[in-house]
Amino acid sequence: MTNAFDASPGPVALSPPVPAPPVPAQPTIRRLHRGWATVWIVITIALLLAAAAVVMSVVKLTAPAPMATTRTVMAPSPPSVAYSAEQVAAAKKEACDASGVASDSIRAAHGNFVGTVHDRQSPEYRQALGNFQLVTALETEYMRLHLPPATPKDVADATNQYVNAWLALVDANTREVSNKDADTYIAAVRTTGDRLNKVCGE
Repeated sequence: MTNAFDASPGPVALSPPVPAPPVPAQPTIRRLHRGWATVWIVITIALLLAAAAVVMSVVKLTAPAPMATTRTVMAPSPPSVAYSAEQVAAAKKEACDASGVASDSIRAAHGNFVGTVHDRQSPEYRQALGNFQLVTALETEYMRLHLPPATPKDVADATNQYVNAWLALVDANTREVSNKDADTYIAAVRTTGDRLNKVCGE
């Protein structure tokens, strides 16, 4: 019989061995060689493109300018317009009447100016010259404005010559040419005036 107070150890049941905890797996380090290679390729391509752009700009700046090409374009001639006899006659009358009215005003202004030429330092001389210049400019423009398209060529030519003669005389007096030199311009006014009277009287 076993004594309850017996201190000798009885048979001991052994517990099974505790397995050691597993060693955690080391994290796998992915190598990024492939990613960096892609980045460097893109950077290299960008640098090459930038260098190519710089080279092209330098080439364009240093290249000689292209030679200008001149092209002459001939404008078509305006179609000729046939005017009736009534239109031609009306245009001639308008031009000749305008020349007659304008000539009277110009000759009057010129006559007043000639009366002051003996004293070119006088106030009257300056005033008469200014009036002669103004009247001639206005009246010659009036004559030109009354040359309709149907005006006969001989009348239009004679009118323009008469206008130019008066303007040349005004220019000569503005430059204060001598009386002898002014006579040449006065003669041109008379010659062109006679021609205009002739074609207007025909």
